[in-house]
Amino acid sequence: MKPLRLQPVYIKTIWAGHTLHDIRSLPEEGIGIAREVCAYKNSENLIAEGEYQGKSIKELIQEHHEELMGRDDSNQLIRAAYIDAIEDLSIQVHPKETDAAILGDYEKSESWYIVDAKEGASIVAGTTTTDKAVLKKAIEEGTLEKYIQRIPVKKGDFALIPAGLLHACGKDMLAIEIGSFGGITYRLYDYGRPRPLDLEKGFAVLDCDEACSMTHHPLPDKPCNQRNTGVDHPLFHVDVIDIAKEGLFETNNQYHVIVCVDGSGVVECKGEAFALNYTQTLLIPASAKQYRIKGNLRILQGWKP
Repeated sequence: MKPLRLQPVYIKTIWAGHTLHDIRSLPEEGIGIAREVCAYKNSENLIAEGEYQGKSIKELIQEHHEELMGRDDSNQLIRAAYIDAIEDLSIQVHPKETDAAILGDYEKSESWYIVDAKEGASIVAGTTTTDKAVLKKAIEEGTLEKYIQRIPVKKGDFALIPAGLLHACGKDMLAIEIGSFGGITYRLYDYGRPRPLDLEKGFAVLDCDEACSMTHHPLPDKPCNQRNTGVDHPLFHVDVIDIAKEGLFETNNQYHVIVCVDGSGVVECKGEAFALNYTQTLLIPASAKQYRIKGNLRILQGWKP
């Protein structure tokens, strides 16, 4: 099976920025989320081109499981989605596997690679107290911001957000989120915006002992070939890879999610070439076995361990 280009699922949000709209010349304003790779119910990508054009990624998993998924026996893919924010997102929490399974879902742990950000950009990750009663009262009084941990971020930073952690993506940034299968979100605080909160369910899964871990990947001063671990989680792993001229990669019977976060290039596989320009994503099937990337670019390469 050849590399797959998926049709992004675009979602309008009240906090949307303009970066992705401008890069991709999108026909509509207000796009805050672009789901690049997703097999989750009601959010599935369609294949954008090639032999399987028009099929959903879910259909492809069912009909060509071994070719696409390799040694992964599940029916879900790790997920990739852009977050384009001009305002702060709501502060929220996702359930761990045990709690999610009760609801027939999956754990939602995630990571954010900062593709671009203005000076002063930050994320929310964790709290300064483990006392849930204090946090609940602060939410009721509109003062939760006194107890949140706000972490400054810049281009090239990578944050791992485990399930159970109170968190939020901040304003003035474009981030690519790569994470596990789940889709349950409980909103705990929304900066006074008139949207419903999920306090009872959210506090039931909130783990104040969880913490964010960060890695930092400034762009090299000159083109070079290097690979560094971005995030490592039991459910997903992402490397940050800089390519100068070309790099050769093996799938090792795993599918790869490839995202171009700087520069541009071409993926060569099975005698064909596939453009990989800035912000574009490709899904490399396990059965592709080997592929070459040419150009001067930085990619994120994600897979399920």
